[in-house]
Amino acid sequence: FIMDKESLFDMPVTRGSFQLKGKISGVEKDNFFTEKKTKNGGDFRAVNFGVTYDEHATVFVGVNGTTRDKVYFSKRNPDTKKTETKAVNWNQRENFNEEGWNIIGVNCGIEQKRNEKGAVENISKSMVEYDAAQYLNAYLEDDMDVFMSGNVEFNSFTNKNGEVTSGINFRPNRIYACKKPIDFEAEDYVPQHDFKQTIVFKEVNQEKENDKATGRFIVSAWIVNYASIENADFIIEDKGLATLFKKNLKEYTAISVWGNINCRVVVEEVASDDCWGASDPTKRINNPVVREMVITGADPSSIDKETYTENEMDKAFTAIRKSQNAESNFADNDSDDNSTGSWGSSSSFDEDGDEPW
Repeated sequence: FIMDKESLFDMPVTRGSFQLKGKISGVEKDNFFTEKKTKNGGDFRAVNFGVTYDEHATVFVGVNGTTRDKVYFSKRNPDTKKTETKAVNWNQRENFNEEGWNIIGVNCGIEQKRNEKGAVENISKSMVEYDAAQYLNAYLEDDMDVFMSGNVEFNSFTNKNGEVTSGINFRPNRIYACKKPIDFEAEDYVPQHDFKQTIVFKEVNQEKENDKATGRFIVSAWIVNYASIENADFIIEDKGLATLFKKNLKEYTAISVWGNINCRVVVEEVASDDCWGASDPTKRINNPVVREMVITGADPSSIDKETYTENEMDKAFTAIRKSQNAESNFADNDSDDNSTGSWGSSSSFDEDGDEPW
C-alpha cells in the first residue's frame, strides 16, 4: 500500500492477493538479505526467501523498502465506516502513537510468548517495509513454520536483447509464526498456496505440447497496474470451467478468479549411452521450477464489461507509451450464467480471519 502512487490513466488497478502456509527456506543464502544505496542516494533493504508448502514445492516471496519522506497511518472512521489515512514524517514513524492509528506496511508476528494461561501467543508488530526487512533478517530461520498473506504484483522488463520478460512477485504484508508445527505427512494436512486476482480477460485456448492438446487450458489476460498494463497467463485444468470462460467471457471483460500457486519441477528422462546392455534411464532436471497460477474458480457476479473497454484500454496503452518515450528522451538527454454462485471450486481465501495459522 503506497499512498504516493498516481495512475497514468483513469482505470482502477486489478488487485491480486495471496496466502501461504509452510516452512521458511533460503535464510542461509547470500542473497537472503540485501542492504544498499539507491540511485537517488536513499537506503534500500530487502529480504527474499522461500515458503515450502508441500514436499519439494516452494514459492519465493520478498519484502523490500526504501527510506522516504513520509509514512502513512490508517484508521477506520466509526461514523463513516471509511478508512482514513494520515501522513507522518519518516523520522517520526516510531514515535507516532495516536490512539486507533496503525502504520501501513507489514504486520509481523514472528516472535512468540506464552500468556497467563500458558498458551502460545504471537508478538505482533507493525512496521514499514524498510524496517520489516531488517526485522525479518533478524528473526526468520530456516524450517520455521509460518503463515503469510499479501499482494500479488505482475511486472515486466526488457532485457539487453530487447526481449520482454514477465514476472510475478509475492509481497507479504502479514507474516506470522504458526502456533502448531506443520507436518507435510500428516493425514489432515492441507497445503495452503492460494491466490485471488481480478483479471481483464483476453482469451482461453487449449494448452498444446508438440502440437498435441495436454488437456489443460491457458487463460490469457491483462493485469492493470498504476503505470503499466501487464500480460499474464493462467492455467485451467477443469474442462468444464474452461468452457464457462469461453462461452461467457468476451475480450476486455474483467472478472475475479481464484486458485492455487503451483510450483512443479520439470524432469526429463535421459537415456545413458555409456553403459553395457540396456540403457539405464537417469533423471535430469530440464527446467528446475515452473510456477503456475492455476485457476480453480471464478465469481460470475464480479463480471465487469464497462470499466476496461477496448477504448479505455487503448487510451491507457497510449498513455504508457508516451510516458515511456518521455523517460527514454530524458535518459538520452540525461456466460449467461451470472448467478450469485461461483464457477468451479469455491474460494478457500480467508478474507477476514485473524489467526488462520
